[in-house]
Amino acid sequence: MLISEVPVVDVRGALTAQRERLLDLLGTLSEAQRAAPTVAPGWSVKDIALHLLDVDLRWIARDRDRELSGLIPMDAGHAEFARGLGELNQRWVAAARMLSGRMVTDLLRWSGEQLDAHLATADLTRPGFVYWAGAAPLWFDLAREFTERWVHYRQVQAATGAPGPASGAPDEYLPLVLRTFIWGYPHQYAAAAPAGTTVAVEIDDASALSWTLTRLADGWSLSEGRPAVPAAALRMSGEAAWRLLTGAPYEEREVEVSGDPALARPLLDVRGIIV
Repeated sequence: MLISEVPVVDVRGALTAQRERLLDLLGTLSEAQRAAPTVAPGWSVKDIALHLLDVDLRWIARDRDRELSGLIPMDAGHAEFARGLGELNQRWVAAARMLSGRMVTDLLRWSGEQLDAHLATADLTRPGFVYWAGAAPLWFDLAREFTERWVHYRQVQAATGAPGPASGAPDEYLPLVLRTFIWGYPHQYAAAAPAGTTVAVEIDDASALSWTLTRLADGWSLSEGRPAVPAAALRMSGEAAWRLLTGAPYEEREVEVSGDPALARPLLDVRGIIV
């Protein structure tokens, strides 16, 4: 199955709700908490908020106003693309650190309202592109945007000690995040195998999600559900899954690979972000 064949998932409401969660959290933080370091290398909590403001503004400028001067060429090699994106992100954060925490929160609210107004009229089925998943309709690009905001929110929670999933409470949006990240597998997983070979990817906690990777003549295809007799399998908790798929530290006891090692080990290398 291709992403283009998947029924549209409208994440616009989730994007708005996730932003409100972030704004509510930012509004409770002290200056010391805003300055706290996060797992994002070299970035404080305030820096992550500044980055998310940049993400909003760039999205509006590019998609609403057709301002394309900030785009990095897609034909650049992976290392060059990732380096260019990292440098672009860092330049913005470094330049905007002079803004106060209150200003950043207010600007995030404004940029979010602008983005929501634009997306309200968007055709979710029009073509888009997600670097780590390939060609995709706009709705999936927005789902990817949601995952970025969700992951950064979790980083802010962890850095500030705010209550949330890190203290045991489930996150209502984790299944949506995992259903988005999973599309990194058919695009990135390149293990050699005979046509018809199946591989399982499973979330074995309350999320109870499962997928099948099937080898076709020209690559791997993804479908929902567990294969009857997989040649290899990856089983994870939901918490470990999002961490693994973003390159963050995870509990190794919550991740298990089995079956043919040549098929199983590469499952750990897939990422749902640009690294």
